[in-house]
Amino acid sequence: MRRSRGVPELLAPAGSWDGLIAAVEAGADAVYLAGKKFGARKGAQNFDDQELERAIDLAHMRGVKVYVAVNTLIPEAEVEDLGERLLWLYEAGADAVLVQDLGVLRLARDLVPRLELHASTQMTISSLEGALWAAEMGLSRAVLARELTLPEVVEIGEKAPIGVEVFVHGALCYSYSGQCLLSSAIGGRSGNRGLCAQPCRKPYRLMHSQKRDSWGRPLELEEVPLPARYLLSSKDLAVYPRLEEVAKAPVEALKIEGRMRSPEYVRAVVSIYRRALDAISRSEWAPSARDYRDLALAFNRSFTPGWIGGASRGEIVSSDRPDNRGVRIGHVVSWDQRRKAAAVRIEGDLVPERGDGLVISSRGKEQGTVARSPVFVEDGLISLPSSEPVERGAIVYLTRRAGLGGGRGPGQVQPIPIDLKVRWEGRRPVLRGNIFLPDGKTATSILEADFSMEPAKKRPLSEEEIKAQLSKAGGTPFFVRDIEMDYPGGLFAPLGEVNRLRREFLQAAERDIRASFKPSEEVVGSAKARLGAFIEGRRGAEPRHIMTGSKPSVSVYANSLTAVSGGCEGGCRRVYFEPAVSIAGGRRCGPEETGADALLEHLAEAKEICDGGGADLVWKWPRIARRRYLDLALPLLRRAEVDEVMVEGVGLAEAVAAVAPEMRVSGSFGLNLWNSSAVEALSPRLCRLALSAELSAPEVEELVIRSRSISNRSELEVLVQGNVEAMVAEDCLLSSALGCETAAPYGDDFWGIEDETGRVFPLRRDGECRTHIYNAVELSLVDQAPRLIDLGISSLAIDGRGRTAKYARRMAEIYGEAVEGGDLQRLKGEAMAISLGGATGGAFLRGRRE
Repeated sequence: MRRSRGVPELLAPAGSWDGLIAAVEAGADAVYLAGKKFGARKGAQNFDDQELERAIDLAHMRGVKVYVAVNTLIPEAEVEDLGERLLWLYEAGADAVLVQDLGVLRLARDLVPRLELHASTQMTISSLEGALWAAEMGLSRAVLARELTLPEVVEIGEKAPIGVEVFVHGALCYSYSGQCLLSSAIGGRSGNRGLCAQPCRKPYRLMHSQKRDSWGRPLELEEVPLPARYLLSSKDLAVYPRLEEVAKAPVEALKIEGRMRSPEYVRAVVSIYRRALDAISRSEWAPSARDYRDLALAFNRSFTPGWIGGASRGEIVSSDRPDNRGVRIGHVVSWDQRRKAAAVRIEGDLVPERGDGLVISSRGKEQGTVARSPVFVEDGLISLPSSEPVERGAIVYLTRRAGLGGGRGPGQVQPIPIDLKVRWEGRRPVLRGNIFLPDGKTATSILEADFSMEPAKKRPLSEEEIKAQLSKAGGTPFFVRDIEMDYPGGLFAPLGEVNRLRREFLQAAERDIRASFKPSEEVVGSAKARLGAFIEGRRGAEPRHIMTGSKPSVSVYANSLTAVSGGCEGGCRRVYFEPAVSIAGGRRCGPEETGADALLEHLAEAKEICDGGGADLVWKWPRIARRRYLDLALPLLRRAEVDEVMVEGVGLAEAVAAVAPEMRVSGSFGLNLWNSSAVEALSPRLCRLALSAELSAPEVEELVIRSRSISNRSELEVLVQGNVEAMVAEDCLLSSALGCETAAPYGDDFWGIEDETGRVFPLRRDGECRTHIYNAVELSLVDQAPRLIDLGISSLAIDGRGRTAKYARRMAEIYGEAVEGGDLQRLKGEAMAISLGGATGGAFLRGRRE
């Protein structure tokens, strides 16, 4: 594990050039940013190629590392562009690249093996097993899921041969990062492509039904009255009060979120954390109430220390509003209609200043105002402009401090020292400088003058005069710390020439520093040759549509034994059974803990059903499998009566193989497979791979055809029916909204959240009390069966979780008939008639908005 100044690296966001400058000047050790393509924050200003190269050079001159986000998922059509981008970033001197896509990871290792890679938080690494896999794949750092507790982070940091990075400040996604398809499902704007429309910040109504029809759809759906409606809107993360504990953990970097925030926000937040970390390194730190207040002034949706800071699930969401809260400063005591001003009683020591933005809030209504003149306190009161009447008792919040982050922070850029040696070749001066960069790296620069000094006719230049001219470095990043001179004496040159020599040397020093961070021409040439061969190979084997003639099997996802029975009765080839598992410490609202024997018995019952129906039983692990689950499940592998295990996280297939080498393992949708390179990365370790539900039909077609050349390729599966799982969150929405005691007795009732258009998104709690949210409209691709058959898709999957045996049986029958050439129009109509929320072709037919 590597550390900077005895504390973890402070990693800051840079969504724009001004944001970069703010981060560097405020004391960041490293910044993360993105170009115009392949970054998961397309709403940020980001950097074009020229700006990006300048940004890397500027940061390196200041001793700051640059990590470039290439953390979107990549469809097959963009793979060649992606390869070129990786090589360009390597050549430009990027210190590391953040990746999410497993195909990007494989491509980078093949084409640019010396390029340092970090696993983005979008890769959803939430276990030691995931971090071990990342290290095996050549990643040097893993940005862990924000849902991990500090003990989990410590375990990974201590045991994994890889650097660990954690978020400490900024916005929180409600869902596990990388596992949210809600924006994509609703409007085609994929968060995995950097276009999230933030549906989690919208209002919803909680809906409930105790009755279902025979297909598992809710009857008599009713709203559950709640005092607030922003049920998915997370608070902002602020680990600051517990920063010392986190900083002393085996963590390599502390990350601040905010590439879409203003430079003022970046400067203010980074400077506060910089001061804190420097004080922690000296064992002199205590949390500052003023700094915490200034963090809130920068931006807050109210703060939580997050799971890493010990927050419970009920402390993550703030459901009353989704926007910036500011800081409460007082309340209205009166409103003057003639002056259009409110008298406000100040409640603390925070007084508005000229230019500050404020909000007056009363009964859910808000009025914004700006302090346009100096504000004076008289008898504890101030006057604020208010064009509309405001009620007595209305709360006043300071939401924007005009001068916040206005000055340079504690990381004010220090000039770079140069120790200079000057000698003469004949009468020609030669300058050699040893340059000491802030990160401990050194560089050397040499420059021989293009002029010769002449023997002095009257007064020669003294050694002191030459040193005085060469030591001037104002306006440059340098200062000349020491000059050692071997001057023969008796020579003369105009001072202007000596000054020009100094300027040219310092310019050469800048060039040499930039070059020291970049790979050699030889190494770049080898990478270019590999890239050229890769592109030539792809274009030389231009994919053609080939009808395979083989028919896909039908698989059913089930989370109850009745659904397992239904799928088997309908003729499905395999059942992905995800039994509810309640684990001590994971769920507070019951049921009782699931013991190993009870789980094995449950699997044995499912196995008996599948054997009787001629189907394989696949033990499907949850989308998020953390330490508690793995400690229960892994020891049972040798005893479990199953044909296969299905996982949705990286590193879990290897964990299964380590315990039960003969066990078949398949991969589900949480692996986010978008391209043939990702398929190749996981083949043949996983026998079957589910393709992402975000891919369009042409993208699926090109991926499948490209994958045919992969030796020992995994079978490929496509989800064809069911409400797509759009979000999985560590928060228990029902417990947060209703309280554990209220939520616990409802058992398996239907729950959903309804948006402002009237769409109801089904909601499910798993055995560890996580929230799973599904698309409001059911995916149905019955009429696309011939197309999928022609492509050679091995398996068609139906998601029957939360549905009845009757649903699982009939859907399996419908797709079985479709595969055998049945009447597609009739079958489509039958599928639509029993779907939940209507039917859609999803991204497969609609594509995405990009």
